[in-house]
Amino acid sequence: MPSTAPTPPTPPTPPVAHVSRPALVLGPHTVTAERIREDILARNPDYPPRQAQTVRLALGNLPGTRRYFRPYETVASPERTAAERKTSTFADLLAAAERAAAEALADAGVPPERVDCVIVTSATGDAVPGLDVHLQQNLGLRPDVSRLPMSQLACAGGAHVLIAARRFLAWNPAGVVLVVAAESLSSMYQNTRTAVEDQIYKGLWGDAAAAAVVTTERRTPGLRLEHCFEYTIPRTTDRYRKLTDHRGDHFASTRASLRSVTDLGPALLDWLDRHGGRALDFGVLHPGGPAILERLGVLLDVDAAFLRHSRDVLAEEGNLGGATVFSVLARTHRTPPPPGARGLVLGLGPGVTLSTLLATWTGPGA
Repeated sequence: MPSTAPTPPTPPTPPVAHVSRPALVLGPHTVTAERIREDILARNPDYPPRQAQTVRLALGNLPGTRRYFRPYETVASPERTAAERKTSTFADLLAAAERAAAEALADAGVPPERVDCVIVTSATGDAVPGLDVHLQQNLGLRPDVSRLPMSQLACAGGAHVLIAARRFLAWNPAGVVLVVAAESLSSMYQNTRTAVEDQIYKGLWGDAAAAAVVTTERRTPGLRLEHCFEYTIPRTTDRYRKLTDHRGDHFASTRASLRSVTDLGPALLDWLDRHGGRALDFGVLHPGGPAILERLGVLLDVDAAFLRHSRDVLAEEGNLGGATVFSVLARTHRTPPPPGARGLVLGLGPGVTLSTLLATWTGPGA
């Protein structure tokens, strides 16, 4: 007999989604990369000369400053317990995320009770209940607001929450989505791990929270999201990982992680070819680190100007995890491309995962 099961509903075609001007709250404590480098070498006097030179050279390629929620002396202290790290990290992230979200809502002209969905990404704000529930209550969002917490995206989180917002709007085109990315990567500073890769991460990390409003109606100049793409490189779960020991969480990776851009290249370029081609005018790229950003530039065949905001964020603030994309976007707002310019929003995260969107710049330009 023919099946009488109902046909599942066909998902609607996602509408165009507009991203309001983001609000960014950086860690208030600034530390130079040089100080981090010299402190790491001072804390490891037993390094063989060759390893010490390798660490010095590697960290020497990370100039500039980093932004932390806590003073550097606290971040690097070996006396900090796992419990202290966890408690202070969540408190810092909640305060910064609440401030960023309130500023984003005010700038977009959206009262808190008008928000229909809040999407939060944070790989370091580990607590139950999570940031999403605390923000819902502290900001005065409605009790029936849709919540979507994402706690394992890490560096891909900033781009991925925009993908999730666009999908929510496909089913709720009149909806208002608040996206929040909050990371305290300095909380993963670990003196117990001393390999070259571990020391490089200590020199990369920064802290920030960011927020933006996403709607089908343009509320400020900015991005119009038009296509999105996700891709996971097979058999790469070991390349980037968050591990835990008696000191708390820390980050680890393998040397194979540097191949990730090359490995995802064919899929990314094929997607671009299917959606208007590879010609791009501006980029909102999570920088990861200098090597990753350089390889992305080669893959996309773009010039230094295309990468400048990502490079500047990395040099002046550090790798801010999922919040990085919004810091790059904030700089793009300060020196905007012309209306109609075609851009790429991109984040890479553990997995190895790619979250990316094609966007057009709308509103007043440079």
